[in-house]
Amino acid sequence: MAKLFLFDGTGLAYRAYYALDQSLSTTSGIPTNATYGVLRMLIRFLKDYVKIGDYTAFAMDTKTRTYRHELLEEYKAHRPQTPDAMIQQLPYIKRGVQALGIKVLEYEGCEADDVIATLARMGEKEFEDIFIISGDKDMFQLVNDKIKVWRPSKGITDLEFYDKKKIIEKYRVEPSKIVDLLALMGDSVDNVPGVKGIGMKTAAELIEKFGNLDEIYGKIDENSRIGKLLSRGKDDAFKSKQLVTLMTDLDLRLTWDDLKYAGYKEKELVEFLREMEFSSIMKELGLYTQQDQKTPYIAVKDNNSLNELFEKIKKSQYFVLDLETDSLSPIDAEIIGFSISLPSKESYYVPLAHKNGPNVDKKSALNNLKSILENQSAKIIGQNLKYDYSVLKMHGIEPVRPSFDTMIAAYLLNPDEKRFNLDELAMKFLNYKMISFEELFKDTSPLFGAVTFADVSVEDATKYSAEDADITRRLYEILNIKLHEADLLEVLEKIEMPLIPVLVHMELEGVYMNIDYLKDLSSKYAARMNELSQQIYNHAGEAFNLNSPKQVAHILFDKLKIQPTKKTSTGEPSTRADVLEELSEEHPIVRLILEYRKYQKIKSTYLDVLPKLVHPETGRIHSSFHQTGTATGRLSSSDPNLQNLPSKQEESREIRKAVVPQRDSWKILSADYSQIELRVLAHLSNDQNLIEAFKKDEDIHNFTSSRIFQVPENQVTPQMRSIGKMVNFSVIYGVSPYGLSQRTGLSYDQAQKFIGEYFSLYPSVKEYFAKIVSYAKTHGYVRTMFGRRREVPQLRSKNASVRQEGERIAINTPIQGTAADIMKLAMINLYDKIKQMRLQSKMILQVHDELVFEVPDEEVEIVKNLVRDSMENVVRLSVPLKVDLKISDSWE
Repeated sequence: MAKLFLFDGTGLAYRAYYALDQSLSTTSGIPTNATYGVLRMLIRFLKDYVKIGDYTAFAMDTKTRTYRHELLEEYKAHRPQTPDAMIQQLPYIKRGVQALGIKVLEYEGCEADDVIATLARMGEKEFEDIFIISGDKDMFQLVNDKIKVWRPSKGITDLEFYDKKKIIEKYRVEPSKIVDLLALMGDSVDNVPGVKGIGMKTAAELIEKFGNLDEIYGKIDENSRIGKLLSRGKDDAFKSKQLVTLMTDLDLRLTWDDLKYAGYKEKELVEFLREMEFSSIMKELGLYTQQDQKTPYIAVKDNNSLNELFEKIKKSQYFVLDLETDSLSPIDAEIIGFSISLPSKESYYVPLAHKNGPNVDKKSALNNLKSILENQSAKIIGQNLKYDYSVLKMHGIEPVRPSFDTMIAAYLLNPDEKRFNLDELAMKFLNYKMISFEELFKDTSPLFGAVTFADVSVEDATKYSAEDADITRRLYEILNIKLHEADLLEVLEKIEMPLIPVLVHMELEGVYMNIDYLKDLSSKYAARMNELSQQIYNHAGEAFNLNSPKQVAHILFDKLKIQPTKKTSTGEPSTRADVLEELSEEHPIVRLILEYRKYQKIKSTYLDVLPKLVHPETGRIHSSFHQTGTATGRLSSSDPNLQNLPSKQEESREIRKAVVPQRDSWKILSADYSQIELRVLAHLSNDQNLIEAFKKDEDIHNFTSSRIFQVPENQVTPQMRSIGKMVNFSVIYGVSPYGLSQRTGLSYDQAQKFIGEYFSLYPSVKEYFAKIVSYAKTHGYVRTMFGRRREVPQLRSKNASVRQEGERIAINTPIQGTAADIMKLAMINLYDKIKQMRLQSKMILQVHDELVFEVPDEEVEIVKNLVRDSMENVVRLSVPLKVDLKISDSWE
């Protein structure tokens, strides 16, 4: 016999909404966390338990009042109002469920629970087993030998099974007596009152002794303590029983055939998953297309065919380029081949250096490619073109600015996403599963050495590489339209694409470091750590492992009896840095441990690592800069992350001194935007006090401090200025009084007062913040001055802390993002001018608001003036941009 599965759709949807990150959304801003959660849960359940020919239903509440609301006005009244983002997802949840092949049931005036109860009772004679999937305790009253309940326990996919035995074990009553139990103990979730003073244990004992609710009230001693409670709560008890008793006789106007499960509705499901951008679910279910064996990907195997291809490229409106190499390092990579895709939907692979051929003449092919790529009319499309441009530059080819990069386009559409690789984008936008790198190499196993692309056969390389180019072309056609619709094409064309050659130059140039200096510094730090450890052991009265949180906790909290303030997720006392900072006045050992950790972190993260990253041929360290690493538009870097080097204000800034010129008679020139985010804030808010202060070149932190402390500027102490500086920068991040008090050590009231004073001094800033948050709530996103866009789905949350995070994002993103855009434009401007002037000077580093150059002595004055002019005049704001320049033998 078949089985019947009944899902409490409303309950599962709410559970998913609150269990998953409420900021999840599509690139167009549709919230998706509840929809994703429900589908994930259903797919897992269908896979594990449901077979074709079984029966399924997904019951949902309607907005109308039911008899329970008439019975008790407070019924479910205390539940928070349904979040807008949840309401917005309900139609999508229904569509997704129906696409999975499950019938969605809704009846006006009926709750989902009653629909499920009616179906369960109706099906007892029809089905072998009936399973209810719900988190509602009311469902337990239906359980018998045939009807069981699966109840979500953790998250959305972990389910706990309840049969008669389990219910009796947990609640000490038969399932049929659950209504009596709930009538007595109540249910706070649904605002079912029960009898005040009666808990689950007492309720179970009463039922065990007397039977049901009627019998309890017929036999209880009204003069006993329990009897008095029952007497006072009699009306509530019987009303509660009515509230929790499920209806089992609804006229549902359907037949069992309406609920028969026949599997996924593939076409509808694919369309729905693509619209929701649930690429991981598509991949899991295998709902994608793949390369057909008849796909016309063409291998170019002779010079005549290659010449014909080059002619086609020259005549094409655009072309997609993708290189295949034998290394991920552009400096070391040899070009093994390249693929081209054209608007005509033809895709080609040109083999240049495969071990088993056939290959075309590499030198001739690259020379011809060079003439095409360096032609000013070339419109080059690609995926992660920075890598291809770097490899090409190492081979003497410097292509014109790229026109479109699909990776960066996808990032601009949804900068909070984490993955923008081609495989992911193909699934997300094309519902297409690409050949993986692992699949390509599965049949390639040379006897000696590592496998490289040169070992792959030309036939397989063509399928793999031409597919890359073809998919990139198809993505370009989609993403180009999406960028236009989101008004983001200008950001791509004016900022991100021109920046690619700049980053290529910086990465290939790399940074020269004085390795002997780093090694000496490492020894110095090791000696200091040894001194600190001895002092720590003296205080502790014993030696212990300073790198073991457990041993540190034992010494601090067990042996020295310091009172812990926070615990880890496992319940152990925490020894995190922020926790120890709070305890630093409790015992001298705490400050010593913090200092030890500081030296250890710098030594292990930089001093001992950086020397190993020096490239053997260039003698320099080649970091990678990423355009898709942050949601605000700032660049990030990795391998190593040079943007995380200690700042000039930190004690460990001496590590920056390791960056020196590689050649004699050269200097390091650093150019740092002064307070650029505050200047951007002045411009965006049009606050006249802030604008005037910058126009007069005031010390803005001193200026703010004198106002919030209400003292003349010449009486501002360093401590006052430090707090004023913290207030200035904290406001940009939408910090709360509590947040400011945590950062500064001020009391909450002082922090609140200072923030109030700040907004009194700069009233238009407060107005601007209110306007930008209101705009974000209305439109769902914010933009930088140059049009860069970021969705703020957190503002739709009913959770106050999530909503506050959304307000901080709405306030900070236009400011930080605009500053990032200005820096990028300045980098583009400077790179072009240095190139045009044929200067030897090199831009080698970008760290947030600072640019670093290597400059020969004879160019110092030229570059100094060029950098200042370019950075300060790259854009006109209502306040002047100011750059602090420093020229030295090292980066300081």
